Amino acid sequence: MSWVTAIGIHLLVPMLGVIVFALLCRWMQRTHIQSPPFLSYFILFATFGGWLMVCLTALFWKWSGMASLGVFALILVAPVVTAGVAFSLRNRRTLSAFHRSAYIASLAYSVLALTAFGGWLGAHFLVG
Repeated sequence: MSWVTAIGIHLLVPMLGVIVFALLCRWMQRTHIQSPPFLSYFILFATFGGWLMVCLTALFWKWSGMASLGVFALILVAPVVTAGVAFSLRNRRTLSAFHRSAYIASLAYSVLALTAFGGWLGAHFLVG
């Protein structure tokens, strides 16, 4: 039964994410918006999909060094990258709902993740 869990977490979930991303890109192309934010959504899908993979691994699979590296990247690297995405979309967020949604999601992730990490560091050094 563990192979079903492994296939579900490590193959089906990423495959579904790629399919949903492709459908979103196709939708953006069909609406003929100016300079669709494909890369911004790719980064957002990778970030939020990474958290989904981490949660599913923690709940239903065995924790590994790769899972730890993923969490490390999601906590320390992804907020900086999504802040860059938000910065690049700041002037284009009025072009479409797609741009606005990508901007808001990127900004929210950056602010929440950096605030949570800063709070954890502060609590760790003040208490410890």
